[in-house]
Amino acid sequence: MTISASNNKTQAVVSRLRHLVGDLDPGSRIPSERDLAADWGIARMTARKAIETLTGEGLLDRRQGSGTYVAQMPYAKTLGLSSFTVDMQRRGLTPGSRVLDFDYVPADAATAARLDIDEGDEVVRFTRLRLADGEPIAVETTWMPAHVVPGLTAEDLSGSLFETLAIKFAITLGQASSTIDPTLADEATAAELGIDQHHPCLRIQMQYRDHRRRSIMTATCLYRGDRYQLYVVLTPAAFTAESSGRSR
Repeated sequence: MTISASNNKTQAVVSRLRHLVGDLDPGSRIPSERDLAADWGIARMTARKAIETLTGEGLLDRRQGSGTYVAQMPYAKTLGLSSFTVDMQRRGLTPGSRVLDFDYVPADAATAARLDIDEGDEVVRFTRLRLADGEPIAVETTWMPAHVVPGLTAEDLSGSLFETLAIKFAITLGQASSTIDPTLADEATAAELGIDQHHPCLRIQMQYRDHRRRSIMTATCLYRGDRYQLYVVLTPAAFTAESSGRSR
């Protein structure tokens, strides 16, 4: 009986907090556990449980040493041959990038295999912090054979890379494949994304080929798990391909 009453009270506080969150703009800071307890006449533990519940639902974002904030809605990404710049613009957001690292280096064995080149061949490697409306969304590292993009500089990366490839190097992308898995960020990446190292991230490893099926680039992108979603559209061809492999 006591447990039931306690659960009902907690649920009532969760409901009240949910209404409060719904009236606030994303990024707004909510009152602390102590303030909620004092303002609503409840136990601090009850306020904590309510905050934890909404954090688990993705409605709140707890930042260590800073407070609890109304979470931003995740930005959805449609898998396919569209750039980050185009993805953000389609959603009415202002895309941005900041180059964190840019260098020409010899390809190691793994990179050479992905790019269909010899180990030791020169590749251009660059890492960018990807932004949407000025907020950090992802850290992306890209490798490209140097002979494919002769003279590429960090200044060429201020806008859409796909557009730069088309205009400056006459490269038309024709195929992309991806591998997606959950992961955690290392310390440096977490700092760039404004998260702690226990924050879940989504890693997407992409392989790009041009219209002649030459390997053009490979990229690994680490997205904030609370700010990014994947949206996949399956066409009838996908179901046809699946069914054609089955015996009837």
